[in-house]
Amino acid sequence: MTQLPDSQLRKLQRLVASPKLPERPLRSRPESGPAACLGNYTLHQALGPRTWEATHARIPGRLVVRLLGNAPDAGRLAKAVAALQGIAKINSPVIVPNQKFSRVGEIHFLVREYIPGPNLATWSGPPRTGLLAFYQVARALQAAHEKSQFHSNLTPHNVILDDAGRPYILDFGLRRIGLALSGRETGRLDPTIDSADLGTLFLTLVTGRPPSEILNSTVPAPLPSVDPKVDPLIRHLASRILGDSHPTTGDLANAAATICQKLPAGDSTKIELIKRFERKLGEQS
Repeated sequence: MTQLPDSQLRKLQRLVASPKLPERPLRSRPESGPAACLGNYTLHQALGPRTWEATHARIPGRLVVRLLGNAPDAGRLAKAVAALQGIAKINSPVIVPNQKFSRVGEIHFLVREYIPGPNLATWSGPPRTGLLAFYQVARALQAAHEKSQFHSNLTPHNVILDDAGRPYILDFGLRRIGLALSGRETGRLDPTIDSADLGTLFLTLVTGRPPSEILNSTVPAPLPSVDPKVDPLIRHLASRILGDSHPTTGDLANAAATICQKLPAGDSTKIELIKRFERKLGEQS
């Protein structure tokens, strides 16, 4: 694996410094080869601004590399590392942690596991799958809040569903890490931001429609029928989300658990398996 040429390194440095980055690989023709190499990491397809799918010379599997900035000072880097370590303490299989900071020369970047599958901005699956996924996301956020960790930017783009309908939360705490590296104060992190975002995700998963269409709905929101046993519960929770009651992440998780347990046996059995797994995690923590 060759090191990054000086010209390519300068291009990466310009990209890091740029306020807006094109969502394309570093080369105009990615089929001609990898976009660039950062030490042992090879960057491939662009996934978004400053973010690439990547591979490592000695680690099997697909990864994601996200460029951060040019040589932050030691104090800022220490705060960012502390934020990363705090997120790593969250005991949830739903939250995909940024695994580590790395650097090549003056380029700093985050590395995490690559999760295949559509995000909620493009997902259009059945409401039952959405309910089960929402339950897991809500419990994961509740576990994070119990450790004073907050996402602060839980958009449909930051939740992936795999082929089995399992959800994964991406970019957890990335805003806090970015603020630490830039030297700006993170301020008091507010759990109500996550709660509001989580409520929007519930409506997105149940209806399969974009948040912009849902949030302008009247109360109760028009919702598809899932099952006669749970339709009234879903409408009640939607009314709370769109109203003024401001349910917490715990409220939303508990409501989702009640809804899922009343689904037909095949679906509620999945919830019981998830709960057993949570109890096992709690025993290990």
